Amino acid sequence: MTERFHLEHVGVEDPADENRVSGYGKLELFQSEVEYRFNTEDISLEEAELYIHDVLNRLPDDTINHICNRASEWKTEKMMSDTADYSAGLAEAEGRGVLAFMAVGEVELYRNPADPKDKILGAILGGSTDWDTENGMEIVMLGNQVLEVREHLGYGEFAIWTESDE
Repeated sequence: MTERFHLEHVGVEDPADENRVSGYGKLELFQSEVEYRFNTEDISLEEAELYIHDVLNRLPDDTINHICNRASEWKTEKMMSDTADYSAGLAEAEGRGVLAFMAVGEVELYRNPADPKDKILGAILGGSTDWDTENGMEIVMLGNQVLEVREHLGYGEFAIWTESDE
């Protein structure tokens, strides 16, 4: 039997907003401890842990490949557009090898703001890449579907759901 995922050190992020909480746990794709953040008015702790365990930490191969392909496209475009010195091996990195040049430190979890009954959660995995150290990175997901892999833009849930989803 698989052990249930639990966030560690769960607590209020900001005393001014008791509903914004964070906790720490493993993100399997990057084999690292990350900070997970969410609003308890929208997502319960149990829902957050289930989404992390059942979706984010069990991404299908197609989803992982999609993340890697989009990251590789972004990497190639960025490296062709400037003359910066890059990490050894970055230019040659393909497929899942590109993950070695990416890091995630935080994951924001969201529920559809237009439909609080929508059971599919969204997530933004935030971090960095070796090819765009200035802007940061975000992997935008709805359920286990990859919507974007790009420089950090900071749109929050509006990067996941648009007015047409309402």
